[in-house]
Amino acid sequence: MPRNGSDILLKYLVGAFHDAALDWMGIHDEKIVRAYPTELANVEIRQNFLDLAFETDRSELLHFEFQTTKETNLYRFLLYDAHLSAQYRKRVRTVVFYVKDVVAAPDSMDAGGIQYKVENVYLKSRDAIRVLERVERQLQNDDWQPESRFDLAFAPHMSHPGFSDRQIVQRTVELAMSIPDQDEQNFMAAILLELSGKMMEESDAKILKEVLRMRNIVKEIEIEAEARGEVLAKMEIARNMLRNGMSVDTVVAMTGLDQEQVKELQNGLN
Repeated sequence: MPRNGSDILLKYLVGAFHDAALDWMGIHDEKIVRAYPTELANVEIRQNFLDLAFETDRSELLHFEFQTTKETNLYRFLLYDAHLSAQYRKRVRTVVFYVKDVVAAPDSMDAGGIQYKVENVYLKSRDAIRVLERVERQLQNDDWQPESRFDLAFAPHMSHPGFSDRQIVQRTVELAMSIPDQDEQNFMAAILLELSGKMMEESDAKILKEVLRMRNIVKEIEIEAEARGEVLAKMEIARNMLRNGMSVDTVVAMTGLDQEQVKELQNGLN
C-alpha cells in the first residue's frame, strides 16, 4: 500500500518501542523476543514487503500490518502469513492496525480448505478526549508512560465528537510541550509535526519547529566503538525513513544524526 506519514511513523514506533506498542494496542498476552526480516523472497505478489514481524516468547510469530484504507480482501496477508509459517515453521498471529477513518474491515476469509483470520484494531474507535485527559493526569503526577508516546502521537486522528481537529491538535501540542524530559519532548515534537502538521494552526507548528531548532543534535561520544556502531545503525534507519518519504528535519530529530549526514544519505538515494 502507498505509505503516508501516519502508517510510516506507526511502523517506526512499534519497531522501536514494541513492548509499549503491544500494551497500547490491547495485546497483553504476547512478549516480543526479536524482530524478523520484512522482505519475503520468492513471493509472487505486487508488494513483497510485509510491515513488521516479531518472534514472541511462545516461539510464535506476531505479524503487524498498518492500513490507511480498508483491506477489501485478505489474500495478500494470507500469502504473507503462509510464507512466514512455511519459512520459519511457526504459527503466525496477524494484527491489522487501521490508522485512518476505517471503523470496520474484513477479519476472516473462507477459501475452502483454508480458513484465515486476522485481528483488526481501529484507531478511529478510540476517544481522543479521554486519551488526552489520561496523558494530562500522567504528566501532572510525573507518571509519563511508554504508551503515552502513542497516545499523543495519534490523538488528533482518533474520534473527537464536539471538537474540531485543530482544537484536538492544539491540546496535543500543549501536552507535548509540558513533557519535562527534553529528549522526549523533542521526539514528540518531531512526530506531531510529521503526523498532524497539516491540521495545525501556524502558531502551533511554529512552537514545535522552535523546539526542534533549539535541540542540540551533536552528542558526546562516550565509547567510540559503541558510538560507531550506533551511528551506522542510525544511518540505516535514516535511509529507510528517507525511502519512505520522511522529511530531512524529521529524520534528523528522530535519529540524532546531523543535517549534513542526512542530506548526504538522501542524495545517495537519488
